[in-house]
Amino acid sequence: MKMNFMIEKKMGWKSAITPEELLHLFREISHNLDCMLKTKKQWYEQGSSRKQALKNQVFSDTAFSEKTLLRWGKEYQKDYPYWGGIWDGGPDDDSAAIECYASYSSAKRRENPLSLMINFDCDFSCINFHVDSLLRFLQFILRFDDSCTHLHVESGGYGFLDVIKNKNGYSDKYKKVFPDRIPCGWMLYIPAVILAELIPEAARVVPVLNEGGTQKGTIIVSTEDVFDGSKKEHIDKSNDIEIRLLDLGLLPLMTEL
Repeated sequence: MKMNFMIEKKMGWKSAITPEELLHLFREISHNLDCMLKTKKQWYEQGSSRKQALKNQVFSDTAFSEKTLLRWGKEYQKDYPYWGGIWDGGPDDDSAAIECYASYSSAKRRENPLSLMINFDCDFSCINFHVDSLLRFLQFILRFDDSCTHLHVESGGYGFLDVIKNKNGYSDKYKKVFPDRIPCGWMLYIPAVILAELIPEAARVVPVLNEGGTQKGTIIVSTEDVFDGSKKEHIDKSNDIEIRLLDLGLLPLMTEL
């Protein structure tokens, strides 16, 4: 069985992110992604075609590609604030990508706001992938900054619309309860201290600590099993948590990040 996973993180940066910082961020993430998936991926710049993209490898074993750094530096000067992404060269049904781009924080909760997106496919017949694997990866991603306003993991198409046939034709239906608010999906990070007894619907409530050992946030896990966004019981579990968080005042609008 194979499934697609998407991780989205809304974060800030101490200053406008540079090409060097972006490449360093991507390299650290790609290394930890390899550790989680038991792979050794090659990474390429994104391009207008597969053939073009495969010409531009981003990392060697020991360094960044000088050509990539030069090219991204020119684009940075031309198109500030800069954004970019890398891709592992895989086919559409078995690939991975990491992207980071400038976003907007209407609530001014993030300086130099960024959105980080990580997509990957996982074949469960080839790897023992489980909840602890992903929790370790998320703990790593959350080390980069202390201004993350939200991170969530979707899998099995939880974020996709269902198209439903009815007497008037077709209608769209979201799997999440509140389309304009952050979703739970499999896992959701919120920068708040949340006690487990406040969310009895959750499979786990995991504290996230800063470098000084103080809790800076909480990861809420909806299911111990790998979350499948096509399964009703998994959708219901995520929905119940979303409703509970809204009641607690902990499910902000996407525009409030």
